[in-house]
Amino acid sequence: MVSMTVEQIGIYTVADLERERERDDRLRWELLDGELVVTPSPVPIHQDIAFELALLLRPVTPEGMHLYLAPLDVRLDERNVLQPDVLIVDESSIGDEAIEAVPILAVEILSPSTRRRDLMTKLDILQRAGCPHYWVIDPADRSVRIWELVRGAYRLVVHAKGDHEVTVSAPVELTFRVDDLVPERWRG
Repeated sequence: MVSMTVEQIGIYTVADLERERERDDRLRWELLDGELVVTPSPVPIHQDIAFELALLLRPVTPEGMHLYLAPLDVRLDERNVLQPDVLIVDESSIGDEAIEAVPILAVEILSPSTRRRDLMTKLDILQRAGCPHYWVIDPADRSVRIWELVRGAYRLVVHAKGDHEVTVSAPVELTFRVDDLVPERWRG
């Protein structure tokens, strides 16, 4: 946990984020609207879902785009550095240390500690930044929500659960079921 003094509370920048990360404490650090946010390492079900999704996305990721898994910084501006769980970016946005532009697709996998942030704060930040596609996968109810940016605002185009088939045509052509992403051992 980050200890804050009165002098430390306020709006942070990328430089502040880098200073905190120098501690190498195995925590995930993000900068969301100038707020330093720390989350613990993901749990196994989270990683299983991210891996399974990456396996589905890899063969359909178009040429000129690249697929990544967290942790990897996406620097949107001086007050926003996100680490989506899975992302697709244009190759031109790949910097030496981070992604230096808005992703084409950002995917978050919910956990109890990130639920509100992923469904509200990150959705808002990515919408303002102009990320065309935002997906949120919820392991608790085996669901996926898919938003597309339409005239500057996110529109929920899919909310599917379990074995319901989902077909998307952008940014990749893919048909899947959330159950395809959740290994049998995690299905309650």
